[in-house]
Amino acid sequence: MNYIFNEERVLLTQLGEEGVLYDIQTNEYFTLNETLFIIVDGIKNGLTLTEIGEVLMNQYDIDKELCHQEMTKGIQQLLEKDIISEQKNA
Repeated sequence: MNYIFNEERVLLTQLGEEGVLYDIQTNEYFTLNETLFIIVDGIKNGLTLTEIGEVLMNQYDIDKELCHQEMTKGIQQLLEKDIISEQKNA
């Protein structure tokens, strides 16, 4: 599954190793920890989940199973807030 960043609705800014999202539609701010920032930034820049996973596994020295679990949790949170959406295949 591929995802796309909701650029029309959400602004992303990096603050150190973390990030902040601003939802223009709801006027809400969201603070992203380092891991969620890597996921969102990767999606925004067109990386695949496999590529994002590689970045996280290398940076945090974690195994593939733990990385997959954490990415799944993070992606679910991002989907619920409409920060990302599933990419529709043509």
